[in-house]
Amino acid sequence: MQYRPQEIDGRTILAGDPPGGARVVEALGDVATADHVAVLVPGNGHHLGNYFTEEGPDSPRARGELLLRTMQALDPDPHVAVVVWVGYRAPADLAAAASNVPAAEGAPDLARLTFYLPRSAHLTLIGHSYGSTVGGLALATARVDDFVALGSPGLGVWRRDELGTGTRLWAAQAETDWIRYFPHARLGTLGLGRPPLHPALGATRFATGDVTGHSGYFRERSESLLNIARIALGRHDDVTTGLLDRQAGTARPGLAPQPASRRAVVA
Repeated sequence: MQYRPQEIDGRTILAGDPPGGARVVEALGDVATADHVAVLVPGNGHHLGNYFTEEGPDSPRARGELLLRTMQALDPDPHVAVVVWVGYRAPADLAAAASNVPAAEGAPDLARLTFYLPRSAHLTLIGHSYGSTVGGLALATARVDDFVALGSPGLGVWRRDELGTGTRLWAAQAETDWIRYFPHARLGTLGLGRPPLHPALGATRFATGDVTGHSGYFRERSESLLNIARIALGRHDDVTTGLLDRQAGTARPGLAPQPASRRAVVA
């Protein structure tokens, strides 16, 4: 996939297939001048055919626009941008999502995007559901400062050192998200590896507030969305962990995790 910005019907398209294809990558905001860029990778069921017509809060484009507004509201000074990356042939449904083939095929193009974006920008990769598997497989060769996995069935890998180095790992899983029942294994083309909160991968868990289910992580004004935006802005000390302060009864800010190191691998 070649990344080259084109203005089409008032939208900035960085890459895409011809009509009838599956892939599309859109930039929201000016990525060329951004200090912070967030890249959203959605899960199964999304493709070029429904990208511009799907309505409602679960559409990738709506989530990208909401995240951009939230980042701007939290800190209006830095230049910020969001890239919505439907740059792979996503599985059509849950049954097809048991295969790691779409993630493995899409990961190189996602990694390539990270080198197309400005080298000076703080870059956050955000994968929801199967999109976190694509992101996990891309990390070994990508340039990413922070990686956020939302409702992840698995990052496609078994060991921390398979995720490369230098990237902070974050993860969220709502208490009522059914993804916790997804089987974690990997055998050939089946299975999506370990989830990010497994001790062998060691992501920092952040609070989601009162969001519910598998698709609520981008709910407007939720603690989940605020934390995603804080990470995307590099405001790591403001991210809440979900641990309750016994006196105040409120979620506490968490400590920023250190970038990964091959010398600190939990096998």
